[in-house]
Amino acid sequence: MLSHRTVAVLGVVIASLALTGCGDDLFSNMNGTREANSAPASAAEPHEPAGDTSPHYEDNGAARRPGVMTREDKQVATVKAEAVKAALKAQRQRGQTSPDQLLSVLESIAAPGRVEVADRTTGTSGTAPADGSVFGLYIGESACVSGAVSNSRIWVDVNGHYPETGCIAPPAAH
Repeated sequence: MLSHRTVAVLGVVIASLALTGCGDDLFSNMNGTREANSAPASAAEPHEPAGDTSPHYEDNGAARRPGVMTREDKQVATVKAEAVKAALKAQRQRGQTSPDQLLSVLESIAAPGRVEVADRTTGTSGTAPADGSVFGLYIGESACVSGAVSNSRIWVDVNGHYPETGCIAPPAAH
């Protein structure tokens, strides 16, 4: 005669095998975005989030995805990004990382393009003050040199325009 423990273990094993049989992945559609027993979306579909995400993941994250750059604008922005890194390194060494201290330096590099500089913030709401500045240089019609500088670090990136914030990277989404 089988013990109660052995029967319980066998029951769990049999239930697990029955539930995972036929190749069905029970956990692939936990957020209900697919019809039951339908195939997962193909990788060829544009902007398809990986894994288990919220149903409105793409809408919520759209503002954090930069636009497409032309090849010419990207090339010019890449060259200007190196000049920005060198200028920010010098400014940081002098302890001059506030928006007022950076604006004229960045304008000389971005010319004839436009520059935005603001106080750096942190936190999930993007409102907690932090040392340094964030900046965005508009390059041509489609590219940006974006980043930040603090007393301890420099961030510089070449990217397209952000839909809602232009060349300054938007705060983290919820």
